Amino acid sequence: MLSERLYPLRFISKYLLHYKWQLTLGLVYIIIMTGLQVLTPWLLRYAIDYMQSIHQTPGVVMPDFTRLLIGAFQLTTPLSIIFSFSLLIVIATIIQGIFRFLMRDTLIGVSRKMEYELRNDYYAHLQTLTPSFFQRNQTGDLMARATNDLNAVRTMVGPGIMYFISTFFLFIIVIVFMIKINANLTFWALLTVPPSVLVIYKLVSKIEKLFDLIQSQFSALTSTVEENVSGIRVIKSYNRQEHVLHKFNKVSSELITRNMALARVQSTFRSFIQFITGTGTLIILWVGGHKIIAGTLSIGGLVAFFSYLIMLTWPMIAAGWVLNMWQQGIASLKRLISIMGEKPEFADDARTDPAITRINGEIEFRDICFSYHADEPEILSHVNLKIKAGSTVAIVGPTGSGKSTLVNLVPRLFEPHDGQLFIDGHDIRTIPLQTLRKAVGYVPQESYLFSDTLLENIVFGLESYQPQDVVAAMETSQIIRDMDQFPEKLETIVGERGITLSGGQKQRTAISRAVIKKPAILILDDSLSAVDTYTEEEILKQLRRVMDDCTAIIVSHRISSIRDADEIIVLNEGRIVEQGRHSALLKNKGLYYNLFQRQRLEESLQEMQ
Repeated sequence: MLSERLYPLRFISKYLLHYKWQLTLGLVYIIIMTGLQVLTPWLLRYAIDYMQSIHQTPGVVMPDFTRLLIGAFQLTTPLSIIFSFSLLIVIATIIQGIFRFLMRDTLIGVSRKMEYELRNDYYAHLQTLTPSFFQRNQTGDLMARATNDLNAVRTMVGPGIMYFISTFFLFIIVIVFMIKINANLTFWALLTVPPSVLVIYKLVSKIEKLFDLIQSQFSALTSTVEENVSGIRVIKSYNRQEHVLHKFNKVSSELITRNMALARVQSTFRSFIQFITGTGTLIILWVGGHKIIAGTLSIGGLVAFFSYLIMLTWPMIAAGWVLNMWQQGIASLKRLISIMGEKPEFADDARTDPAITRINGEIEFRDICFSYHADEPEILSHVNLKIKAGSTVAIVGPTGSGKSTLVNLVPRLFEPHDGQLFIDGHDIRTIPLQTLRKAVGYVPQESYLFSDTLLENIVFGLESYQPQDVVAAMETSQIIRDMDQFPEKLETIVGERGITLSGGQKQRTAISRAVIKKPAILILDDSLSAVDTYTEEEILKQLRRVMDDCTAIIVSHRISSIRDADEIIVLNEGRIVEQGRHSALLKNKGLYYNLFQRQRLEESLQEMQ
């Protein structure tokens, strides 16, 4: 249990150790700044006591420090002595300000650098996780952790550490100076500390719970906004603006409610500190007044004591503030760690053979079984299929038969829970992921484009490229025919998710992105569904040249797209029910024949309209 509580601190300490020398330097700045801060009331005490001694106030004698000052600077008049005290206070204040700047610049700078490292590591870790992780977690929640939670961690590490150390040293040094002025008066001043510690402890535990609830609700709010903005066209087309606004207001109201609960706790804390401070002032004024009357304390001593008491107010306030920052930071850090602790379901491991650097494209599914969750029915059941290198295989079947799931296993986006998948005779788990995915050109059902230029979307999978390769890829996908529609040609920004392009243009851009890689394995997952029949024919003609040099797997609901394939696989309910060439499958008059007849009927009806 204790190790679990300490783990977040051990985790963040790995980042802080990168800046141990800057942190050490910051500690030196804090000590110097705190010493100068405490020195000012002490000088003020001597100045006031000196002015009292001039008038020969009973019980007040000239302090030894003042005698040293007079002797060192050959001061002869009271005004010159007072001026010297004033000058020393000003100098101490200026130097204190310089070191305060150096302290903040150093320690806050460390927190910003740590934030940079942690954000990069968080994002890099997300890149290693498998698609199933992103199916379980909302995009808005992941974004909230990378922004709001990470900022809370930075605040804990920067201002949190800085104010904790500075207030700790300030508290210790101030207590020492207060005891030197009057130990009995210090005892009375510290009577308010125990109840303060108890109340701070109680309130901080509430703050941690409330902040965790706030961060969770902020994630829900971010997810709602991301989802609604992404689906704005659907929302408007169905006239559901009022509905989604009501849903957003409900989530937002809950966030306000939780923030208000936290604000009430924080306000209670501040009010309590002010009450304690006022009570302490009243006690010191009463007890200190009696001591001045009795001649056991000078006015300068009481003024300095009050100054130190005011200084103690800040550590008490800062203690709650720092604990608040730490509790918020720890809660956010735990949320970040929960993501960074996620392990990819599959990655390069001891089985990986780094000697495999090239793929020819022979694929074999051997008794493959797959389901997305252990408690769900199988999507694929005992699939056995061998695809020769350089051949073109088509996969057809009813909706939900497992076509997309089957091809997703080839680039190892998912992994079967039973059976084996071989490429070029190698178990796919022995092939380095980078080698495998470099060899695969994949066009998924939903063509995703980035908010960048048309050119950058086409060459996305390449480290370098030649202009003629871009033109060839565009000719293959026939997107080159639409260049007149793009005002900036290849430099046209396609918008978020390619929103400025039609469905067919997005699919053809995605095809260009896949074929420009010149992959050993080309997978087209229903990637011609949004183009017209004529364009489909032209693309298929161009693709036949590309597919001569690679293994091609085409998933399609159109029989016309796959009738010339070397082999056609018919899936139904996760099983291969038919297999062969187009003509042979029609003669069998099975499921493939029924699909073919149905599509012919649909085409005939469309021609009649």
